[in-house]
Amino acid sequence: MTSPDVREFKPLRRREVQRMPEVLARLREIPKLWRGGLQVAPVPVRCEGGRHVLRTARLVLHTPRDFLDMEIGLAAGADADAQHWLGASDRLVVDAATAEHLLGIDDHNRVERLSSFPAAMRRGLTRPLPPGPIAWLLAVDVETGRAAGLSSLTPDGEIGLRLAPTHRGRGLGTELVEATTRLGHAHRGLQTVRAGTERSNDRCRRALSAAGFVPCEGPSQHTLADGRVTDAVWYQHEAKESESLGPRRDPGVV
Repeated sequence: MTSPDVREFKPLRRREVQRMPEVLARLREIPKLWRGGLQVAPVPVRCEGGRHVLRTARLVLHTPRDFLDMEIGLAAGADADAQHWLGASDRLVVDAATAEHLLGIDDHNRVERLSSFPAAMRRGLTRPLPPGPIAWLLAVDVETGRAAGLSSLTPDGEIGLRLAPTHRGRGLGTELVEATTRLGHAHRGLQTVRAGTERSNDRCRRALSAAGFVPCEGPSQHTLADGRVTDAVWYQHEAKESESLGPRRDPGVV
């Protein structure tokens, strides 16, 4: 699936995480490397202040609280299979060990796992994520409390998503699409939400169809961030007459 330009978000660079294997080894030996001043911001329970919370049958989705939440979400698409479809530049992708470490974070071990990063990186990761034109949703598995994926919605209604390897093949991609579509209609006031994907990406196309998207017109080719040109197909979802278009006046969970 096409994904918004993440250059507005400064992710971990490969050179910044090259020490991760060494740090992870230390973490296994020393349960608490550093906890001074680190606090876990609670997951918001209501939509307010430009931040959103949505629920599906198996996911809780919320606006990322800080840069660590963003890194966790982006790690869901750091594996080779996801990168084939996303085509992200190497400088934006963490290595496998770091991705595994990030995807293993939940609110119970967040402080301990964050402690494994160098001090300067910790300060950056705990900074609140500033608002921007793209709306992001971190999807959390309600059973495990760990990240299942990340979705995005551009101002003109185009969605993108990443689903963690451990959460694929279970229908969660459809739930992620449905929630992001609801964000567009009910929170952003968009009549139409669109998504583009590679013609051969059958899993993505099935998820879009299952979420109620239908084929529509769009550019026949798309150039990924890594320069690869792909054959593209496009889908759209129209708000139903019964759906109230946002922004919502009464903030809450939807």
